[in-house]
Amino acid sequence: MKKCNNCKTSILADARFCHNCGTKVIDQNKMTCPDCHTSNPAKSAFCKSCGYFFHKKNEPRESYEVQYPLSFKETNSIATDLKEYFFNDFRERIQEEQDMKKYNQYLERFYDSDFGKNFEVRLNQLAEEAYSIHANQDGNVQRKVDEMLASNFNNLLDHFTILFCKDLNSTYLSEEILAYHNTKKETVDLQLFMLDYLNLENEKEDFYIDFVTMPVKKLRNASTAFLFPDKDEKIMLIADQTIFGSCKEGFSLTEKGIYWKAHFEKAKKVYFHEITSIKKEKDWITINGHFFNVSPSVNIKMMKLLRKLKEIHS
Repeated sequence: MKKCNNCKTSILADARFCHNCGTKVIDQNKMTCPDCHTSNPAKSAFCKSCGYFFHKKNEPRESYEVQYPLSFKETNSIATDLKEYFFNDFRERIQEEQDMKKYNQYLERFYDSDFGKNFEVRLNQLAEEAYSIHANQDGNVQRKVDEMLASNFNNLLDHFTILFCKDLNSTYLSEEILAYHNTKKETVDLQLFMLDYLNLENEKEDFYIDFVTMPVKKLRNASTAFLFPDKDEKIMLIADQTIFGSCKEGFSLTEKGIYWKAHFEKAKKVYFHEITSIKKEKDWITINGHFFNVSPSVNIKMMKLLRKLKEIHS
């Protein structure tokens, strides 16, 4: 028996996911061969399957952590593995964005819906795409497979939860965001994109997208307190989080990044291409480890928006 890296529950020695919290198990005593993806003891000099030398001179050691390990030697097992990975992401999605107490209801809805009935077809398509990427062997294969699967799993989960689970969702997500799944930075209307994700019309915070009509005092306060854009950096929106409407605390999105100031906190700025982590904590989120909080629903929508902005700016 070994313990889960996250919740410390005792799990089977060969378990790939924790049965209690669903976290992927990371075996610190093993490493994956970058060539054939066979699991080897951590101190191995050569891969036991293909003979890959793990410590080649003048080459950095493999540091990329595989998100969706697949065995391309057994093509029939790829779809089976993908199904397991998808439902692990499914569980994490409900836990992060919605009400985990309704998880079984989401599963029942999945299997009863047309989405669930057509899921196996899409899964086989993704298995073929993953195999094609691997067959090309044009460098960074596992990273490309992971990026392809992560993007597609995210799109599938958005499609399912937004269109098929409106009555179950505790956080309302606009259908408009589904149109941005394959968007490119060069073609998107960035301001409309942000507004569709955040859907601030249904939130209590005051926000401005037309700075000609924004009170001058508010704009000046925001510029003094937290909004310090580069020259010619286009501002997309400013949200006021103060009780009395001074706009000395709040957040702003520009074409390059997010600026914000929380109560009793220093002003923060993160460019979209510099985002390394966006995590949900209790009722707030962290952006590159920095505290960010508006409201539970805006926090979820901001988390999704920033992840998408990171993707299209990378």
